[in-house]
This record gives sequence, structure tokens and C-alpha cells, in this order.
Amino acid sequence: TDPMRDRIVIIGNGMAGLKLVEELEAIAPGRHALTVIGAEPVPAYNRVLLSSVLAGETTRDAIALRPADWYRDLNCALRLGDPAVALDPAARTVSLASGATLSYDRLVLATGSLPIRLPLAGADLPGVVTFRDFADLDAIEAAAASGRGAVVIGGGLLGIEAAVGLAGRGVPVTLVHLMDRLME
Repeated sequence: TDPMRDRIVIIGNGMAGLKLVEELEAIAPGRHALTVIGAEPVPAYNRVLLSSVLAGETTRDAIALRPADWYRDLNCALRLGDPAVALDPAARTVSLASGATLSYDRLVLATGSLPIRLPLAGADLPGVVTFRDFADLDAIEAAAASGRGAVVIGGGLLGIEAAVGLAGRGVPVTLVHLMDRLME
């Protein structure tokens, strides 16, 4: 590692982490030794368009923001499918699920949120999924292929879009929402 380059570890391979890499490289190309850690096994993609993939309006490849080669071309280390599990600010290290430990000069937390799961019995049963990433999309597509109906809980934008996507696949859908109107 070049001692003249700041080692920046970015935890989060979503839109925010990607934008940071783009901005750092635009401002000071090659100035930083960048490492991006992503829990998912694929490079950053536009999560907002997951419902469009579900509906069959676009593809997974089409919502990719940058290919893995783009990171490699910037000499940015991309650690996919190996989430950060512990931070040691005093030692300036990040521990990954694989057991690897990364050192840094600067650390950026650009993580997203976890989906809210209902605190109800059965919320962890097979077929009960959230809608946040490609793994969730896989589970929803598998359930849709079963030919059975679906219940979508939540009448916000993602819930409505998930219901429309499933209905577009011919799945009978019931949408359940807490309030008396959608997207209140």
C-alpha cells in the first residue's frame, strides 16, 4: 500500500457508497486507496427499480449502477458478499464475516437500513419476505411462480409497486395497510 494514499474503507455498496467513490475519484483521482464493502454478492444497483424488475419491466442487469470492472479500473477493492461485522475505532480496523480484517485511515458508514419486519408470530416462516434486495426479489419471484396468491403488507410506494408487479405476473394479490388510505 502506498503510504501517501489515504486508506478509505466504505461500508455500504449502495447508491451512497457508490456516489462517494465517484466523487472522491472526480475530485482527486488515484489519491485514495479505496475499499468498498458490500453485504450483497453483486455490485451496487438501483433499489428503487426492484419493483420494475418484479413487474418484468426491466432486468437486473439494467438496474446495475456500475459493473465490477469499473471498481477494478479505479483500483478500488470491492469486497462483495462479505459484510462488516465489527469495528475497532482505536485500532482503525474493520472485521468482516469471512474473518478478514481491514485497516483504514478513514472509515465511512454508507449503509442502508434493514426492512421492518412485523413483530408477529409467523413473520419468519418460509414465504414471508421483505422487499429490499435481490435475495428478497428471488424469494418473491419463487412464491409468485407457485401459482398461489400473495398478501402484501404495507400500502406505501414499495408495497403498492410490489402488489402491482405481482398482479402483473398474474398473481392474485391482497394489499393490507394500516391506515384508511394508501400512501397517507
